[in-house]
Amino acid sequence: MIKACLIGLLVITSFANANTDQNTLETIVITGSNPLSKLSDTQSIIGQTQILTSDQLHRLPSRSLAEIMRNQLVSVNINDVQNNPFQPDVQYRGFTASPLLGLPQGLSIYLNGTRVNEPFGDTVNWDLLPLEALDNVLLFSTSNPVFGQNTLGGALVLNTKNGFSYEETAIDISVGQYGRKEWSLQSGMNQGNWGLYVLANQYQEDGWRDFSPSEVNQFFSTLSHHTSDSQIDLTWLYVDNELLGNGAIPEALLEFEPRSAVYTHPDQTNNELNFITLNINTSLNNSLKLIVNAFYRDNETQSINGDDSDYGACEFAQGLITLCDLEDDNEPQAVNFVGYEGVAFSQISDIDADEVDGTYNTGRARNESRGMTAQLSQPFKLGTLPSQTIYGVGAIRAGINYKADSTFGILANDTADDTRVVVPLTGILDDEARVRLDVDTTTAFAYVSNVTELSAAMTLNIAARYNRDHILMRDLIDQGEGSLNGDHRFTSFNPAIGLTYAISDVSNFNLSYAQATRVPSPAELSCADEDDPCRLPNGFVADPPLNKVVTRTLEASFVGSLDTLSYNATVFHSQSVDDIIFQQAGTTSSRGYFINIDKTQRLGVELSVSRQFDKWSTSASYNYLDATFESGFTSFSPMNPLGPNRQVSAGDTIPGQPQHQLKLRGIYYYSDSWNMGAQFIYASKQYYRGDEANENKQIGAYSLVNIFSEYIVNDRLTFALRVDNLFDSDYDTFGTYGEADEVLEDIYPSIDSPYFIGVGHPRTVSINVQYKFKSSS
Repeated sequence: MIKACLIGLLVITSFANANTDQNTLETIVITGSNPLSKLSDTQSIIGQTQILTSDQLHRLPSRSLAEIMRNQLVSVNINDVQNNPFQPDVQYRGFTASPLLGLPQGLSIYLNGTRVNEPFGDTVNWDLLPLEALDNVLLFSTSNPVFGQNTLGGALVLNTKNGFSYEETAIDISVGQYGRKEWSLQSGMNQGNWGLYVLANQYQEDGWRDFSPSEVNQFFSTLSHHTSDSQIDLTWLYVDNELLGNGAIPEALLEFEPRSAVYTHPDQTNNELNFITLNINTSLNNSLKLIVNAFYRDNETQSINGDDSDYGACEFAQGLITLCDLEDDNEPQAVNFVGYEGVAFSQISDIDADEVDGTYNTGRARNESRGMTAQLSQPFKLGTLPSQTIYGVGAIRAGINYKADSTFGILANDTADDTRVVVPLTGILDDEARVRLDVDTTTAFAYVSNVTELSAAMTLNIAARYNRDHILMRDLIDQGEGSLNGDHRFTSFNPAIGLTYAISDVSNFNLSYAQATRVPSPAELSCADEDDPCRLPNGFVADPPLNKVVTRTLEASFVGSLDTLSYNATVFHSQSVDDIIFQQAGTTSSRGYFINIDKTQRLGVELSVSRQFDKWSTSASYNYLDATFESGFTSFSPMNPLGPNRQVSAGDTIPGQPQHQLKLRGIYYYSDSWNMGAQFIYASKQYYRGDEANENKQIGAYSLVNIFSEYIVNDRLTFALRVDNLFDSDYDTFGTYGEADEVLEDIYPSIDSPYFIGVGHPRTVSINVQYKFKSSS
């Protein structure tokens, strides 16, 4: 029914479009949100929009965009899985955008109109987004299909500065605890129709966790040509980063070592990015507007993961000793070593096989993608009703070369003073874990969105998108049965409709229904066999196909203001069909496989209020989230305290999601040049990943207090101070299950608990100094 109504109305608008006298058109103020949205056209009718302006992004020292969103946006939460500020799991309404394979990715991320979810796993590398260059951030709610793949819970749109929006030259220097050092130099200038913006940024820290230094290097530039009826922006982003984040630790380890301790390491990610975009925004005539986005993106990710081993010494033949996979439920199989097929370990190494207790996993993914989106918008009259339609078409093609290896190693864990680092045995690799894979992905899409003012008080927005995806996988090692070869095709048509009613000049009611999909990523398609689990992000096997995920969201909101008081109340209900989850199938959280779940659900309430007094600015938000499985299945979860194969029932809570969040914020302005503020964040308890049946204890709730202050010396010099976790509270944001005694039994024999936690950061003090030079214009 909805599909028929959409098609019918779009045909009507097309004919009306062709027969309208352009000289009599009225300007449409409200436009439908889309991937090319800017701050000037963000009044969404399908769902809600939260905005972070340049001032909100940059006034105070912050380590990452994720932290800013968690602190200031409703329903945004962070899981510190890696304990690196640039590698968080960012959650919104129970959907996730994460740099880590193994999580269902449910948010789409756009930078200057280009979707930046990585083509291999739909992951998001937050370290590749230049925070200092951002002009504004828009978080769109609901499953709006116009934003394309992964927009199950919402879409995040990031727009950068140019020489017309930023006309200064400034240097920023920040220092903080745990070796934090950051500097950035940015300059924007324009002359006539030409503008130029340039940013150079470097961030370094030792990290508050042991063995976790990181370095982020970013260079961003925009060359612009703007006239009264057109804007052309050519941008280039280059990033070269090295991130170390050492993950969850056994909960029981905290009885013996500080929260900064690590379990095993290294866990390192190196990202190098070249990213070029061309954006054209031009008026073809008095009413017809064209926006074009074209891009080229080349990202190479190299990873190193040192872990304990699922392998152990076993007899090979004639008294020879080799290594066998101890995780195999059948008869242990001897390992085939790369270059030494049918040879025992004792024949290629003088090291005692019993000493080989670690794996040194390496991966390299080269993602090269290019694409273009073209969008036309035109106002017209639908009868006597002012109306506007946006038409968009585009195509994206990505080539992915992926290779991974597992090298056997020795884990330095003989005594409590050892570092628990994995030292690889050069040249001794597991043949089964070796992956060489080429993937080509092609996406073609078309979308349309119409906004019609039905009356002075009521506005209707309908939208739809058609997607066709082709994923072609070529195994470079094996061919035929058992190889990774695959040819997967997906098509989808997704509609949406929204209605806004202005109750008064300062309040309105909004109701919307939207549907979006995401197709299984190449990483998921290569890791979906429960009989042969893979070792993310390294090993893949030939697997049965997965179904695409379809999410439908119904949302209603009431928004208004009263004098200096602004408020928003929203309820939403999202149901996903064939949701994709990762089943843990080994002693480490990265060993397992992907499966489809029949149904999952996210039901929530959001309340927010803000008020401006003479010298005070205050805001508060609360969100309730009920994220549940709506169909039963068996959770493999081999390290569950109650044993494997737990039965999940409809209504069980999805792990890793706090049900309640409360955020309070207040700023006192002592004068025009000095202000101080404080923030309170509360997140309720959550289940450990692996406890999908909700049978065990939960991670405790936590509260954080942050304070900040800014002092403006003059129009050029500004000082800022921020203290995160003021009271140095111990808290955890994430939990999973593992086998701690595999690593720690000889050091701390009493540790046999399977609970692993992602510890939250301690009190952290940051100081920022900004100096602005004379205007560059």
